Amino acid sequence: MFLNHFQFTTQPFAERAPAASLWPDDRMQQGLARLHYVAEQATVGLITGASGVGKSALLKRFLHELHGPRWQPVYIHLTHLPAVGLLKLLVGKLGEVPRRGKERLFEQILGKARQAEGGLLVILDEAHLVDGDALTDIRLLVSSALDDAPPLKIVLAGQEPLRQTLRQSLHSALLSRISVRFHLPLLTKEQTASYIDFQLKQAGGSEKLFDADVKGLIHDYAGGVPRQINNLATACLLQAAAQNASRVSEAILQQTFAEFQLP
Repeated sequence: MFLNHFQFTTQPFAERAPAASLWPDDRMQQGLARLHYVAEQATVGLITGASGVGKSALLKRFLHELHGPRWQPVYIHLTHLPAVGLLKLLVGKLGEVPRRGKERLFEQILGKARQAEGGLLVILDEAHLVDGDALTDIRLLVSSALDDAPPLKIVLAGQEPLRQTLRQSLHSALLSRISVRFHLPLLTKEQTASYIDFQLKQAGGSEKLFDADVKGLIHDYAGGVPRQINNLATACLLQAAAQNASRVSEAILQQTFAEFQLP
């Protein structure tokens, strides 16, 4: 494998990197600031972005930064469920056995939320897959007028269709409660080069393993999507190691491009 060939100490461009070693770029810092504001002050937050742009990595870093018993965060990514199924999943995540009937599920969730010192923070990843009825349930959970402070906070994170869904008149009441909105952008060409350098150095390698023009071409091919950059950079390293090359040249990149073309 290329780890030994390039004398890496860890695998660069890994799909599931530890939260503490995620690239701390400006996009992430902007997103983290907004997520922390939701935890401290807001009720509903919205994070959107293209597939593979780093939404889940942002949420992972955010959860890593939450310290102490003040918050009770619950992360859910299996969101492609009927409305009742999502409520049952949330109740199960809270350590309780789901009861029969939606009204009892509401009571269980709100009861656990009121017991939490700083309230319950529910993060729904892949939220563009959430059922329309489930979005209505979310609005009901955060709209109680009897609590001095909302016991339940929601972060919705998903792809662009989520924004389109929330614009529907059916969900106008929920949309009006979303006070924090952040769109995670694609990487620029300069950011892509910095990202590649960061990944190589984190793994104990040199940023010179990839020629400068190669980094630019990777950006063009991947469109600034970190997941695609990871896939392409990893394939380049495999190709270089197979050829016993000491660096990734444009010739190696072009060979890798050919492998990535679907028939």
